[in-house]
Amino acid sequence: MPQFRAKARAVDLLGKGQISDLPTAISELWKNGYDAYGDNLEAYLYLKGYKDVKKPFFVISDDGKGMSQQDILEKWIVLGTDSKSRDVVDIKGEETLWKPPRIKMGEKGIGRLSVAYLGSPMLMLTKKKGQPLQALFIDWRILENFNLYIEDVNFPLKVVSTKDDFVSVFSQLKDEFLDNFGDDDSWNDQIQLKKSIISEINEIELPSFFSSQFVDPFIKSSTETHGTKFIIFNPDDQLTGLSYSGKEELHPEYAASTLEIQKSLSGLFNVFKEDNENNNVSTKFILLSEYEVDLIANKDFFMSLDFVKCDHLIDGSFDENGQFKGKIRIYNENISYEFRANRKPGKTPYGCFNLKVGVVPGNPTESKLPGAELDYFNKKLENFGGLYIYRDGFRVLPYGRSEHDFLRFEDRRSKNAGTAFFSHRRMFGYIEISRNGNRKLTDKAGREGFINNIAYREFKTDLEAFFKDLAYQYFGTHAKSNIKSEQKDKLTEAAKNERLEKEKEKKLRAEYVMNLKEYPQQLATLAKEYGHLIEMFAEKQNQSKLTFESMRDLLKDIEVCKSKVKKLELKEPVRFSLTETQQKNLFNYNKEYSKVWECNIEESQPVIENIKSRLNDYELSKEFDERCNRHRTTLSQIFDEAADEIKNSVFQKIENMIKEEKNIFLTEFDKFTSNLVTRNINSNLNKNEIVKNSSILDNFYDDLQSRADDKIKPFISHINGLSFEINEDELTGFYKIRYEEILKQWDQTKELAQLGIAVEIIDHQFNALYSDVSNSIKNIKVFIPNDPKALDIYSALKNSFEHLETRYRLMSPLYRTTGRVRKNIRGDDIKRYLDLFFKNMLAEQQISFDSSSNFNNASFLTYESILLPAFINVIYNAVYWLKSSEHKKIYLDYDGASKILIINSGVPIEDFYLEKIFELFYSQKPNGRGIGLFLAKETLQSIGYDMYATNDPEFNSLKGACFIINTNFEKL
Repeated sequence: MPQFRAKARAVDLLGKGQISDLPTAISELWKNGYDAYGDNLEAYLYLKGYKDVKKPFFVISDDGKGMSQQDILEKWIVLGTDSKSRDVVDIKGEETLWKPPRIKMGEKGIGRLSVAYLGSPMLMLTKKKGQPLQALFIDWRILENFNLYIEDVNFPLKVVSTKDDFVSVFSQLKDEFLDNFGDDDSWNDQIQLKKSIISEINEIELPSFFSSQFVDPFIKSSTETHGTKFIIFNPDDQLTGLSYSGKEELHPEYAASTLEIQKSLSGLFNVFKEDNENNNVSTKFILLSEYEVDLIANKDFFMSLDFVKCDHLIDGSFDENGQFKGKIRIYNENISYEFRANRKPGKTPYGCFNLKVGVVPGNPTESKLPGAELDYFNKKLENFGGLYIYRDGFRVLPYGRSEHDFLRFEDRRSKNAGTAFFSHRRMFGYIEISRNGNRKLTDKAGREGFINNIAYREFKTDLEAFFKDLAYQYFGTHAKSNIKSEQKDKLTEAAKNERLEKEKEKKLRAEYVMNLKEYPQQLATLAKEYGHLIEMFAEKQNQSKLTFESMRDLLKDIEVCKSKVKKLELKEPVRFSLTETQQKNLFNYNKEYSKVWECNIEESQPVIENIKSRLNDYELSKEFDERCNRHRTTLSQIFDEAADEIKNSVFQKIENMIKEEKNIFLTEFDKFTSNLVTRNINSNLNKNEIVKNSSILDNFYDDLQSRADDKIKPFISHINGLSFEINEDELTGFYKIRYEEILKQWDQTKELAQLGIAVEIIDHQFNALYSDVSNSIKNIKVFIPNDPKALDIYSALKNSFEHLETRYRLMSPLYRTTGRVRKNIRGDDIKRYLDLFFKNMLAEQQISFDSSSNFNNASFLTYESILLPAFINVIYNAVYWLKSSEHKKIYLDYDGASKILIINSGVPIEDFYLEKIFELFYSQKPNGRGIGLFLAKETLQSIGYDMYATNDPEFNSLKGACFIINTNFEKL
């Protein structure tokens, strides 16, 4: 009876031939790893420069359940296995690695063959729990021989029992595979292919770390290890091209390829959702050469918080009848929204699904986001903007790629961008479907999207209608609702005001910086001039008879010089904040200014008064009267000059602004009315039409009058509200600077919050695992052979764990912040605790750590969980700043009253920074977060203590950094 026979090339066509591109091949293998209950889906490209790698090779792996020999023979090399497509539901147990059952991502039973797309030759290492490690070797190019049948090809499979076996097993695998190339005629037509395969297999050279990195972890730990690794010894050109990642300027031809892989493999699981059940599954694509590069770091992709920040949001779901119900947010306004496409009643063929889309317009004037936030979104949208589709939490390719605009957003925008509004490049978000709920939305064989069946066509048509309706109702230029246009006008006005404020700030800043640069020299000149005048005045003492007339001009010159010095007083600006360098320059200038005022002017007053005291009563009275007149005249001039400036400059500016606005409104009125007048004259309008035009005119006038009032009344109100009691510049500057500080702190606080959550999670996990690990270490000893080497390893493990245990216990007082109780803490207990906590660090850095008897004998009634972290923060910083010191010393002391001293011999703190180091997020350490000292001070103040730094030699005996904890402090 005739039977079908399959050529070997059929496998090549079903595998490599069915995969559209490299990212799809990788995602298919990761899908299989996920279906095998793997949580770590990883890819590593080893390049020249990494250890002793001579030729690039690629490894893709998962920590799933792996395969036994039987699994490989009955499933992996059997095409079209149907266990996934038959909706077989797993039961939680050994086969699921005791994880909750997962919905299978693979469908057709050929995804495993996509490994052929990655390159050849290939070694597969796979291990199932309780089973030996299996090694399979193949060069997929053998399947390109159209003369071979499947049964003609031998795929060698061997067991690797010990780590020492691997080299010989690998050699046997290669030899056995090369036996496929006999002397028969099947290769006569493809001699070159045969030579190429044989040559490349013989040239395989394993790096020195190969066995320890890829084989040993499966064998040496226990029989319970599991997972699968595919090692590709001659990777595809697109993979090796990734070696130019980060060097796109020198090799622009590789930029598009690298970006394609990044776009396609980022967000493989639905990270848009916080509650995604696959959030514990991680993907990683690492390039290893002289340095390590993470190609698909999650931080570069979108996250759920981005939906909160974006300008517009669409969030809801389509039911089984194709009706959408949800909410939309236009800037800051939320609206309920429903939509149903113009379709016949009844259930849709595509099923129900959820949708969530964020939009950030490309024009900065149409966005509510500040500059830094907008840059953040622009970068992400440029690389990853698009509408993604996720099935059961796993991304469906190629949806989300910028070039795969399946809902034709850009096509509609090309015809009328304002009306269409939505851009595929300026949106992010997802459509969420499921295998059970959307069975007819099925993938094409090559994973190039959904099959173009009736379900997909209606799905696509209804979504296009949905976004058209949104644009028509709310978002387009001529939308029915004016919600967006009203808010957009406010944004435009706000942007204009912000621009004007920035221009003003720029001008004021330039003037201030110029003063900061020029004032020191002017101050030095005036100080010298003043000193010279005082010397001349002092010479008057030698005159036998003093009169007011003889010293009048000199006194006047002294007063003028003193007034000039007074004008050089420079305060911190109120409308903008200075850079740290400018703050430091201002601090140093003010120190010099105070010195001049105190040493030159104030110290000269006794000289002046002494000489004046020699005048007779009449002469002294004349000097007093003239001084009064001079001061009164100067005071009057201050206000007269201000009045002249307002009259000649400010009032003129206000008048010009009002005239300018008046002309704008009258021009608009004249343009509108001229059309109506022309129509009345030229069209012989009847009475009804003239009445209609009059109504149009009145409506236009009412609108124009309302806009004019909105424009001018706030301005008049502002002028009327001006008062000498309120410094408008100072008030505006205060709120502006505080706003900028809060924005900066908010961004940094988010990072801190995420770090805190991570620490909290780790802490809980550590508590849960601690006793298990401790008991296991105790129990494992009975199974260790009586061998010195094994016992040494066990001893090292036990000691390391006990060290970890000690560190953890040392940390425990720091976490007890709730239900806390004050207790007496002795100084020697604090010293003992710190000795233990910093034992290794102090020894490594060769730092001397001592305390005085006053400190050791002191006792502090306070909270352990607050006082100890304060010491830890200061000493940890001291260790860093002592690195460059020749004699490294930290010393604890107590003054016997209220001051605890923490002193070190490291780098001293400049006076300017004594207060600044306690500001939140300020740090001079590389990669420092600037949190420790801020929190220490804040928490100490919450219990009636305080912390500050000082250079006072009374306390700073080591002439380095000196911190004082004041135990008798009341927060104002």
